[in-house]
Amino acid sequence: MSRFGFDGLRQINRLREVLGVLARYGFGELVQQLRLGRFLPSWARKGPERARGLTTAERVRRVCEELGPSFIKIGQILSTRPDLLPPDWIEELSNLQGRLPPIEFADIEEELRAAWGDEGWHRLARFDREPMATASIAQVHRGTLDTGEEVAVKVRRPGIQGQVEVDLRILKRLAQLAADHITELAHHDPVQIAEEFSESFRAELDLTQEGRNLERFRENFRNRREVRFPEVHWEYTRETVLVTELIDGPMALTPPEELDELGYDRHRLARVGARAFLKMIIQDGFFHADPHPSNVIFPEPDRVCFIDCGMVGRLRPELREQLLGLLLALIERNSEEAVDAFLSIGRAPADLDRDQLLLHAERFIERYHSVRLENLQLGEILLEFVRLIRAHHITLPPDLALLAKALITVEGLGQVLDPEFDMVSEAEPYLRAVMRARYRPDQMARRMLGRVEAGGAETQAIYRDFRSALRRLGQGTPIQFEFRQLRSLEQELDRASNRIAFALVVAALVIGSAQLVVAGAGPEVYGLPMFGLVGFGVAAFFGLWLIVAISRSGRL
Repeated sequence: MSRFGFDGLRQINRLREVLGVLARYGFGELVQQLRLGRFLPSWARKGPERARGLTTAERVRRVCEELGPSFIKIGQILSTRPDLLPPDWIEELSNLQGRLPPIEFADIEEELRAAWGDEGWHRLARFDREPMATASIAQVHRGTLDTGEEVAVKVRRPGIQGQVEVDLRILKRLAQLAADHITELAHHDPVQIAEEFSESFRAELDLTQEGRNLERFRENFRNRREVRFPEVHWEYTRETVLVTELIDGPMALTPPEELDELGYDRHRLARVGARAFLKMIIQDGFFHADPHPSNVIFPEPDRVCFIDCGMVGRLRPELREQLLGLLLALIERNSEEAVDAFLSIGRAPADLDRDQLLLHAERFIERYHSVRLENLQLGEILLEFVRLIRAHHITLPPDLALLAKALITVEGLGQVLDPEFDMVSEAEPYLRAVMRARYRPDQMARRMLGRVEAGGAETQAIYRDFRSALRRLGQGTPIQFEFRQLRSLEQELDRASNRIAFALVVAALVIGSAQLVVAGAGPEVYGLPMFGLVGFGVAAFFGLWLIVAISRSGRL
């Protein structure tokens, strides 16, 4: 094992290849910053001969394409993370198709025989040798079962899993080196981002996971005739093969005039697709994270089908509620509530300047002050606010960035289908329904119970920590306590206790005076007991004095 943490001949050779391609496209300085110059092959030290005339984003895309399927997929995942990259990078990486050659048919047949055995292979009455689609992870062919049903057969690239594991190990080690040696990248926690990429990538490699995603979508939309997801044939589906019903029809990237000629209702299709996506987000908390036009099919003039469900996002109920509060705050232009909502969603650094963040949020919201509600772009607003929050080094759940990108894609698709499409109007009924449900007595009771349970769990954790400390003390293990600013704490406690005691005296005077007035004891003035009036006067004087003292301290 080298002192850089790379072991194995295969990893060393692949690392040299990765670094060489980076240097060839003008990223040699980055390689040196990572302290990996010694691994550069000699041919890569001649200079960036392929970088001339290209933007940085274009060079990154070329690097991904040249390094093959693993890095193409990493680039595609990066294109769904607008919280990490600027808009021009997102746009460039969104075009990353890889230009990969089709997998040889002999390799496809071998993969299918390995997954099904000879008997399963012969159950296919027909299998097209030419692929319908070729991607970085898999290839799709049209087939026919012996029952006569037409199916889509998705086959994983042979040998890709081993290559992916090598590349992911290299990626994670590069992320660690970036965190150690490049300050401007360390703020973004590259190690955590690499872990998120690895998890997402591995999930997509297992085609049975995509099958389970499809099943869940079908269950969520079982009562929505206008929305379809392909049915999975589980008897044929394996980790390397996914077989689903074949959905025919024009894709969403079909030019609008062609859809008109075919008799498709573009106005309705835009709203069906948007409402389906809003349901995924707001009601189900489980959404298609890559709804670009080639993953949306129109099987009938008024129906929408989503395919390629390998990449999905999940929103926990509490995250959905926080996100709802954020969207409402942005729509209502309430910067204070928007910042509070984001801070409850993300993880803020210890040195966060909240006043500076609030100032930036106010400026951000002010830009939309004169924009009419129906002209607001929810996806763009959410995306820009995510970028603003990331600029303050607040860590956000990756699914939130996926949501922002997917929401922009759906909004854009809706406006291509219908130029008058308005996402806010489509979202309003869902938001109102959620708000009504949010304040139902049973929902409020459920949230209260959840808070009580969370509080109980925290109390138990504190109790366990306390018992652990006592046990360590009993075993003779020294425990060090550190008290910071103890003097100022004593002064604050002393001041607070004095005010509490003073307030109790005032309250006692008020109660005693009230009893004297009710009892009518002592001499009277204007028909009221004098002692009671004097008591009220003294209580009012001292109460007013207490209020003035507190307000002067600035901590009312």
